[in-house]
Amino acid sequence: MKTLIIIFLLFQGLNAINFKSPENKVSLIELYTSEGCSSCPRADEWLNKLKEHKNLFKTFIPLAFHVTYWDFLGWKDSFGKKYFDKRQRNYSSNVWKKNSVYTPQFVIDSKEYRQWFSSKKFPKIKNEYAGILEADLENNKIKVSYINSNKNMNLLINVNILILENNLKVLVKKGENKNKILKHNFVVKDFYNYRSEIKNGEFKNSYSLDIQDKKNKILVVFISSESNQQIQALGSYL
Repeated sequence: MKTLIIIFLLFQGLNAINFKSPENKVSLIELYTSEGCSSCPRADEWLNKLKEHKNLFKTFIPLAFHVTYWDFLGWKDSFGKKYFDKRQRNYSSNVWKKNSVYTPQFVIDSKEYRQWFSSKKFPKIKNEYAGILEADLENNKIKVSYINSNKNMNLLINVNILILENNLKVLVKKGENKNKILKHNFVVKDFYNYRSEIKNGEFKNSYSLDIQDKKNKILVVFISSESNQQIQALGSYL
């Protein structure tokens, strides 16, 4: 019986994964894209290559949000979700005070990044203190905690938990990218959003997830203010 208990505990330990951000801010590089958009594959390819970047998950996390508003052109995006349309439009109308959206569009830490179109270079990432974000994942239960040295930090926040997937290929049969095989990394497949609060520089809570298969999957957790300003993030392969 003791042997069985030890084996069970070891098995449980193998299923438990701890993720922890550095103290400095981990930036989000968001790409709003569509398989129905002829100008998007180049941006997708650029994001795909970040898989090999030495600072992946250390200073930045790429996120590919596939939108649906180009589906009418003849091809329904394989990974498009209306929630991502809404997220992009919220940035445009409520954060940047604009009245239009487009693809491909890059967003870095809630700021529109149009310089990509002229340089195609990796953006400069600010090196600034942001506190430590931590997550413990075990059997589809995730505990998220945050601590900031500023004990006067009291803030309503959004806790965002994302499941990404790499190494995806799609043969587009209609529309502007007809007969092209599109390759995708960092595709946002699942997006969980919860409201919470940082009190005296700290936050802690638990949530349930539904992860059926960890192959090629990435876990991303980030917290943001109610005004959509990103605070801190963490990410890692599962």
